[in-house]
Amino acid sequence: MPEITFAHPANIFKFCPKCGKEGFAFDGEKAFDCHHCHFRFYINASTAVAVILELPSGEIILTKRKNEPKAGYYDLPGGFVDPGESAEHAAIRELQEELGIQVNNLKFIASFPNEYIFGGITYYTTDISFVASIPQGTQLSPDDDVAEVLVIKPENIDFNIISFPSVVNVLKEYRKSLKI
Repeated sequence: MPEITFAHPANIFKFCPKCGKEGFAFDGEKAFDCHHCHFRFYINASTAVAVILELPSGEIILTKRKNEPKAGYYDLPGGFVDPGESAEHAAIRELQEELGIQVNNLKFIASFPNEYIFGGITYYTTDISFVASIPQGTQLSPDDDVAEVLVIKPENIDFNIISFPSVVNVLKEYRKSLKI
């Protein structure tokens, strides 16, 4: 079970979203129970996607985060999966939003848990990662929440500048697949 930190929902949610009364208690594991109307609310993981974009040169694309959380750190292009959307569609949409490109050759790499603190609340996520090839010289148009693009050889990645543990895990899994 994740550690209960200052941003954990147990320290934030005090009122039942169904009846509005105080006494919305965390069970210590993964749910809240209302002592008044007996509503049970689960803290389920949200789904997010990340994509390693490969160039024919063997380099990959990292994006510098423009916004919190982790502004200024490097990340992989991606984001949250919208309700009713597949992970693959979300990855394609996020690449269009963040870099202005279309891909159609996504391959699954791995998934990892993550904690995403936004607005003072911890959101638990399952980050699903993909790899896609793009042609050398593909015109990238950083937008949305991308401050800049970094083209880098996988063996040269400094994991101290990477945004989230799940992204570090994805990049390590990718490097392992390349035998780096």
